[in-house]
Amino acid sequence: MQEISIIQAEERLAAYVFLPEDRFNYFLIISHGFRGTKENGGKIFDFAQRLNALGFAVLAFDFSGSGNSDGNFDDVSLSRQAKDLKAVMAYVNDKYHLPLILLGRSFGGSTVLAAGAGDERVAAYVFWSTPVRLQETFKTILGDEDREKIARGESISIRDDAGVYQIKPALFNDFAVHRMGEYMGSIKDRPVLIVHGLADEVVDPANARELYSKLTNAELVLVENADHRFVNKYREREEITIQWLQANFA
Repeated sequence: MQEISIIQAEERLAAYVFLPEDRFNYFLIISHGFRGTKENGGKIFDFAQRLNALGFAVLAFDFSGSGNSDGNFDDVSLSRQAKDLKAVMAYVNDKYHLPLILLGRSFGGSTVLAAGAGDERVAAYVFWSTPVRLQETFKTILGDEDREKIARGESISIRDDAGVYQIKPALFNDFAVHRMGEYMGSIKDRPVLIVHGLADEVVDPANARELYSKLTNAELVLVENADHRFVNKYREREEITIQWLQANFA
């Protein structure tokens, strides 16, 4: 494993690169979810090792304002994350000149759509628990008072396991810039894997079904009793993904 930095708009994006010992033909880029990091709670290391054993190179990175990357998380938006991912894709393309496979968790999957759907360098896409109904998804995680504040153009403060952060109205306003339906259509017939938990309490599984309905070469796997983070099912999600990659690319 190598720790590297990728420069995006004069800010440093922290990343891990995992390279197989032997020849590899695809480079898999992993985008973490909202308030997540490239380590995915430490799970990235074993997962990347398993992918390397199949002949896939792997890069996992922190979006601006997350993990060890520069920037302020409070300025998060889909547009900013899309710029980050495009910078990472350009780095991998310039250095390795290989087809890309994009994997996104949750809001990272939304970012994969926004940044990579129409990019001919991308050979395939993997979406884990990904929202395509962005306004609806983010509003469902807010209380009535917070929704009213956002509607009035006010920021709100939220506390989670990592501390206190702000959500600004700009996050919601930015959603209007993005045409998720057009992004889904631009994937055309490239291979897609969609994995979603049927007990997802954050992103309604209807998002996965809608994404699947827009694609022509997709596989949809809905996992019983799996929540948004696949807390007790992450091994199953990894195995589904690895088997799909083996069947299509290894």
